[in-house]
Amino acid sequence: MSEGSWYYALNGSRQGPFTMDQMKEFAASNAIHAETKVWPGAGEWVSLKDTDLNNSIHRPAGPPPLAASEIDNRFVWGLVGIQLVGGVIEFISGVSLWWMFLILNVGLCVADEKRLKAAGHAAPTAWWVILIPVYLWKRANLLGQNKNYFYAWVAAFVVSLSLAAASGKSALEEAACPLVTDIIHKQFYQSSSCLAVTIDDEPKSGFYRATALLDNGNEIDITIEQKGETIYVRVPQQ
Repeated sequence: MSEGSWYYALNGSRQGPFTMDQMKEFAASNAIHAETKVWPGAGEWVSLKDTDLNNSIHRPAGPPPLAASEIDNRFVWGLVGIQLVGGVIEFISGVSLWWMFLILNVGLCVADEKRLKAAGHAAPTAWWVILIPVYLWKRANLLGQNKNYFYAWVAAFVVSLSLAAASGKSALEEAACPLVTDIIHKQFYQSSSCLAVTIDDEPKSGFYRATALLDNGNEIDITIEQKGETIYVRVPQQ
């Protein structure tokens, strides 16, 4: 290969060409590191550590990083637990607590980042803690671990969204029932009252077809429309 045929990848761009001596200087000064993708003038792009430049990598004095199998993963699994517990709490209470769980998620990520650095490993860039799944993905890649906690977090997130949707419909059903009673009494001059409302489907966002169960045993079809915080109920002529 030619003397100036080396390239390295940086932020999706090819940097070069450089000589072997220049590449050694970059490695020694930490401008590039073991996982940096390089092209040595032929073949495919490879990690710097898999080339002759490996011996030029700057290695600070002290013990090597702990093996990935020795890394404490309790914080990232805590992220999964918070996602599930948060979804259950919001489902039961009917109150959105997303801001509280966001703070807990960020706190666990920051604690995990410190734990990784204490173990001698690079951690994902700090601002990735705002995007939890990206942080988990990058973490697994940096440590060479399987991505079980990433997939578990995504599954927990889907479950929490499902619980939130169910909680929202339950609250809507509960709010619609007294409105049905009010309409029956004031517009149709009947004494029947609504016992429960069940949403059947959602033809379009914010518009629902539902069934109201009355205290006389009859069921009637109704529609519910939600606009912001306001709920509109329509009851057909009885």
